[in-house]
Amino acid sequence: MTRITEGVLGVLGAVAAVMGSVVLFAGEGQSVGFGGDLTWRVGDINAAWGYGLLIGGAVLIAGAALLFLWERRHPDEDAHESERAGLITHIVVFALVNGFLWFQDIAAGGGLEYAYWVTIPWGAGLIAHIVAYISSGRHTSLPRPTG
Repeated sequence: MTRITEGVLGVLGAVAAVMGSVVLFAGEGQSVGFGGDLTWRVGDINAAWGYGLLIGGAVLIAGAALLFLWERRHPDEDAHESERAGLITHIVVFALVNGFLWFQDIAAGGGLEYAYWVTIPWGAGLIAHIVAYISSGRHTSLPRPTG
């Protein structure tokens, strides 16, 4: 599971970093996007978006690298520790990414326009992850009674 997470974080980070670099360093007449309606002229994009994409991409790439290094240093970690590490990683990534999105949303000057669209569903997923972890009974280090 961690290898999938590392791969997804790395790819998303690379795409975001490349798009941010294009927004910041491409000429005014250049375009960036995924094609069709999802393409924008660089001159029409606020520089804050470029910095946001570049920094966010770097954070995602760093997160993928840290997960990779953690797995290499602790290959025989038991399932309980792995589940706790997964939950802690989920909480940390949620806090970092959403904090950055809220900062960027407010700093861009238009008020709150989009950050809550990420925070609300992701927060619901995080709450579900926490509830599943707690209800599994593996959140405590005390041995469970047998019999």
